Amino acid sequence: MGWFPTILTADAGIITNVLRSPELLTKAESIYHPIRSTFKGGLVASRVDEWSKNRKLINPAFANKVLMSFFPIFNKAKNNIIEKCSELVDNKEHSLLNAIQTVTLTSTAETTMGKYMHKGNRISNDVAKHYCVIMEYTTLNIILSLMKLGFIMELFSKFKNAKKFSYQFVEDLIHKKLSKTATAEKSITNTKDDMSSNKDFLLRREENEFTNKEDDFADLSIKKEPKIFIDQAIKLYKQQLFTWNDIISESNTIVGAAFETTASTIYSALVMLAMHPEIQQRLFEEVLDVFPEKNFNAELDQLDQLQYLDCVINETLRLTPPVPIIGRHVTKDTQVGKDVFPKNTQIIISILHLHRRTDIWGPNANKFDPEHFSAENFGEAQKCAFIPFSRGKRNCIGSRYAMFSMKIILSGLIRNFKFETDFKFENLRFTTQIALKYVQEPELKIRMRS
Repeated sequence: MGWFPTILTADAGIITNVLRSPELLTKAESIYHPIRSTFKGGLVASRVDEWSKNRKLINPAFANKVLMSFFPIFNKAKNNIIEKCSELVDNKEHSLLNAIQTVTLTSTAETTMGKYMHKGNRISNDVAKHYCVIMEYTTLNIILSLMKLGFIMELFSKFKNAKKFSYQFVEDLIHKKLSKTATAEKSITNTKDDMSSNKDFLLRREENEFTNKEDDFADLSIKKEPKIFIDQAIKLYKQQLFTWNDIISESNTIVGAAFETTASTIYSALVMLAMHPEIQQRLFEEVLDVFPEKNFNAELDQLDQLQYLDCVINETLRLTPPVPIIGRHVTKDTQVGKDVFPKNTQIIISILHLHRRTDIWGPNANKFDPEHFSAENFGEAQKCAFIPFSRGKRNCIGSRYAMFSMKIILSGLIRNFKFETDFKFENLRFTTQIALKYVQEPELKIRMRS
């Protein structure tokens, strides 16, 4: 491919060995150099030494306890998209992708950066559009970079402006967070000083055994905020474990990658359900059983009961993986299993084709059937051939985050609405802009459920 010797594979055995190999952690330069250049680094595309350091430092921001604290935000996103869909119940077909992207961007920004963008706030729409422009032009950058012509991208003012806008958006959020943190720390210090000089308070404090942590003196609103990614990043920056560029690049990458991939999967799931009414009905009955009321706040134990929803989401990820292609760069002659990969070879993995292999998934591999993920059908061979979030050490750090978000939003939409479309499944065509895209986006008709 251009200047890069390339092995393109959809072989499950080779892919499993490659993704698990500790010697093949470097991302394919042909794909990821333009991404690294666009986002100034970031976990998705960074070189091994930088990725290894930052991944360990960022992991706590995606711990299970932190993810649980995001449920109120995910539920708020669900309510916002339900409200938007309620306005579109008019017996006409509508394009929903942009609305879903705006909601997921708002949710992503709030859970990672602490920014709450109110409904109707234009910045949500503007930022979503600019990130989509970045994804589109980065794909062109990859194509040009194969011929070492990536420098031409500097001629595209739309691309440059979109990058500038996204960087500024992230920097503004970081500065606001730094300012808020500094104010909170100053408030804590002043409060402690006041308390220390007050003998009556000290006596009461001793009598009431107020011998806890410094957090007991913190402003209540600060205490209640979940320890989101930006909190961790700022802490690392103050400890000189993160550079300023680390904060910018990792923030930009997480916001950009999370909102679009989540939005595209939610949209694709609705498209598939609209095209398969019998599957949608079965899912509705499951959701109705768990959530009898239309207005609900989902909790983890309730999500665990939605096993058919898991199958629907996984089948959507199988047929329409949000990132259809990934790759590795061979830094030295490397033997993995029976295969020897020469130095400087690019190993390009087609997730889209792997997920549709009839010898693994059966004769209906190209059909939408959540039963592919039933206990009877999802065996070891299928597990090895299902990698929507990649696999191995460089897998997606936000996979559980994405699943929680998608399950809550989809359960709310299916409980409240029935989705229909005249677009035929066999007419679906896809293209790639880093994330998978529809050549023609199916429009959906929305009907209110009782």
